[in-house]
Amino acid sequence: MNRSLSEMTDQGPSGPTREREASTGATDPRRALAIGLELAKNAVRTRSLEELQFILVNDTRALLTFDRCMLIVHFGGKSNLAAVNNQPKLEPKSDFVQRVDGFASQLKEICQGRVFFASGPGPEGIPNSIQEVLDSYLIYSGSAELIIFPLIFEEQVIAHLIFEFQGDNAPGEVETFALTTVLPFLSSALAEKWLRSHGKRIEEAFSAATVPKESFWNRWSGNRKLTLIAGLAVLSIVFLCMPFALVVGGRADVAPDFEYFSYVQMEGIVDKVLVKEGDLVKKNQVVAVLEDNEIQYKIREQQRLLTEYKTEIDILRSQSAENPSKLAESELVAIKALRAQQELEFLKWQQQFLQIWTPVDGIVLTKKIESLAGKRFKAGEPFCKVAPDEALLMEIFVREDDISYVKEGQPGEVFFNAQPSVSHAVTVKTIAPISEPLERVGSVFRVRAVFDKQPQGIRPGMMGTGHISTLPKSLWFLLTRRLREKLNEALLRF
Repeated sequence: MNRSLSEMTDQGPSGPTREREASTGATDPRRALAIGLELAKNAVRTRSLEELQFILVNDTRALLTFDRCMLIVHFGGKSNLAAVNNQPKLEPKSDFVQRVDGFASQLKEICQGRVFFASGPGPEGIPNSIQEVLDSYLIYSGSAELIIFPLIFEEQVIAHLIFEFQGDNAPGEVETFALTTVLPFLSSALAEKWLRSHGKRIEEAFSAATVPKESFWNRWSGNRKLTLIAGLAVLSIVFLCMPFALVVGGRADVAPDFEYFSYVQMEGIVDKVLVKEGDLVKKNQVVAVLEDNEIQYKIREQQRLLTEYKTEIDILRSQSAENPSKLAESELVAIKALRAQQELEFLKWQQQFLQIWTPVDGIVLTKKIESLAGKRFKAGEPFCKVAPDEALLMEIFVREDDISYVKEGQPGEVFFNAQPSVSHAVTVKTIAPISEPLERVGSVFRVRAVFDKQPQGIRPGMMGTGHISTLPKSLWFLLTRRLREKLNEALLRF
């Protein structure tokens, strides 16, 4: 057994082999061939993949007196241990099964029968990686040698039979030659049983081919065929005339029904922005503060003037006893002091307008509002947009070709991208008078639809898909609608 299995089987049972068999009482060549043919016949007659696998790992003992036989299959891009003799059911988590599955895929490179010994060099032409794995397995199993037979179907290796021998009961060349002779039959049987067990259509096609049946159409007479055709035609016409709701729509965005502005009430430079886009704010909440350097300077200047005027008044009045004209001058200075006092009070009153408030409860819509810090605004200029959070609707973008079917009051539904399986009922409120371009869609119209019941947690800018149910149309109309549009476009070019 120091040669490859192919060399042994190519020569057949002759020469020294016959002398060995004569001396050891080995199997008669004709009896070995008969056993091999009986094995092939049983394999072909099996009705299931499991039954065939049982025969391959058990009934082969009639030819080879092995200690253990394994079947590894390579189907569906996977290689795994399929059957072991005397084990009706494999335990996938066992150490033995996992070890064999670990090197099963590497055996696909073995395309000829090979013998591996526990001691001594391996057969020629075997990669070192496979030799090392099988040497390790021989030590693990305690076997003296392994014989590996590939099962080949249409020039593809579909499985391997592995025989373990732990003593000196290695098979003779006659038995090996007999088993090698029937391997093509076993390979074909294995491929056919695997295909039939994993493909229902293959099984049905096989049954139809082996058991021919008269077709349903051929069992009918001519009058019955005409009646059947007429009935199907009537049903088709009725079905095509049945009304169905034409559903149009496309991308949809959450938008506010109306918006409010927070206005700057006095000219100045924004010092701090206290909110960001998407924040929920309350009515009269401060969203930004203007710089107070300028107004504070004016207040200090008026206070200085007021102090000077009061001091000047006291001096003039103290001199009025000697010079009565000083009293008149003090009255003029008092008027200036009154004006300074009024200006001071006006400036202090203006300080309250350094803050910018929100007019309503709602959501801040202005994008990048924090970037407005440091910008100068004029009095009355809008600072940011705020939308009431309870007045939101959906803007559905409807194609220009479909907008003629949409009317106010029509029902619809929207699906948010965050919850694509949950629908929310809406009703068409308004339709934009002009179209606008939308990337990768073309010209679209904005259709604003209000929620029948506004969902919780939605915010402006959330996206989804909107559907609008228009007036019922026949099925024929729905099926040919796009075709008619293309024909109209083609006719307009002429």
